[in-house]
Amino acid sequence: MDAFSNLNLYLPEIIIFLGALISIVSGAFFKNNKYNKVLFLSFMTITISFSFILFSDISNESSSNNFVNTTFTNIVKLFVLTLAIGVLYVSNGYIKSNKLNLFEYPILLLFAVLGMLLMISANDLLFLYISIELQSLSLYVLVALNRDSLKSSEAALKYFILGSIASAIILYGISMTYSITGTTNYNLIKEFSFTDKNTLIFSFGLILILSGMAFKLSAAPFHMWTPDVYEGSPSSVTTILITIPKVVVFVALVKLLNEPFFYFKNLWQQIIIIIIVLSMAVGSIAALRQENIKRLFAYGTIANIGYVLIGVISNSNQGLSSSILYLVIYTIASLGIFSFIMMCRKENSQVVHLQGLVGLSQSNSFAAICMVMLLLSMAGIPPFAGFFAKFYIFIAAVESGFLSLAIIGVIFSVISAFYYLKIIKIMYMDSQEDINIYEVDNKMYLMLLITSLVMLVFIFFANDFINFLNKLNI
Repeated sequence: MDAFSNLNLYLPEIIIFLGALISIVSGAFFKNNKYNKVLFLSFMTITISFSFILFSDISNESSSNNFVNTTFTNIVKLFVLTLAIGVLYVSNGYIKSNKLNLFEYPILLLFAVLGMLLMISANDLLFLYISIELQSLSLYVLVALNRDSLKSSEAALKYFILGSIASAIILYGISMTYSITGTTNYNLIKEFSFTDKNTLIFSFGLILILSGMAFKLSAAPFHMWTPDVYEGSPSSVTTILITIPKVVVFVALVKLLNEPFFYFKNLWQQIIIIIIVLSMAVGSIAALRQENIKRLFAYGTIANIGYVLIGVISNSNQGLSSSILYLVIYTIASLGIFSFIMMCRKENSQVVHLQGLVGLSQSNSFAAICMVMLLLSMAGIPPFAGFFAKFYIFIAAVESGFLSLAIIGVIFSVISAFYYLKIIKIMYMDSQEDINIYEVDNKMYLMLLITSLVMLVFIFFANDFINFLNKLNI
């Protein structure tokens, strides 16, 4: 009976794993149209896993020594699987038009998603590390998907080398923690840290683990890889990098800080404050001078991670819920924007630089309007959804005694609004003699419409969403 209950605990992950294995075997045996067949299998696998979580008792909490499912983790898994389906759907046209339709692409995404699902429920440091590596190794290969592109190969090599160093730092931190506590289980580490809070080696272990996780989040000063990797990756892979892993790593980080390292709050709060200020400063200022679309959003990601982390140090459910709201808005808006970047082509070539968007409002007013809504949401300009998320984050920071940090956040938020408004200005106000004719895909229209509508919904229900999160066991 225990074996069956443990199997049931891992069933969504087992479904993804089996689906990936079946896809590998199918890809090896299919002679024709491999990509489409494996893509269909991947869609079915994710849908079945999603359905199992959705139609099982989502509020049922279950656990083993190294794996914990709660209502919150189940909801995060549903969100991750939804994003994965969205990415697969919208990237299909881009993959085919750029002759990147290798059957390995959806398989690698499945393995990355498997690592992410395991990471969300991890209750053990070694289990967390293995989950991170499963996700990371899949993403390294995805970045190198375009084998004919020197930029893609360079980005993959840089990502692999720096990512491996970050993983080694996390593992070294875990080993230091284990050397003191004799365990890697979250609950047992928390019990130990309650009785002995002055262990120097334990503190160093926490610092190393936090540094490695900051790298995975693209937080400064561990952000060096982000602009180059985002620019060099195929746009479909950049869409994955800028959305799904950020949600998963953030959830894993929150669990780490509030469970095994809860009683070392004074230490990790100081470290995260430094990361927050550096992320907001580097991201906001560096993005102002970017002309490449992907690099601009890479630096925008770094800045946004800074805002998200403010809620983590606020030491309140309200702050944490506000951070999750902001992260959800950011990922959905990013999915819509990068759907546009993937599918928008001018003169049979992909739009790469900001000046390529000149005249979009005249040639494709629907896409331009949707882009404006998404960009204003990311900029946090009222009354759009991102404004409410940032407002709640700053309020939580002030209530927790971080007034100066909230003021710094507001200043950099104003600065970051400039580069989002710069894109809108190029689309609507810059003129040229010949109007650009943009070739677009119907999938882009649908994804732009869906993500824009979600942003509209959050305008009216942002507070309800935060109240809902406050009731969960985050």
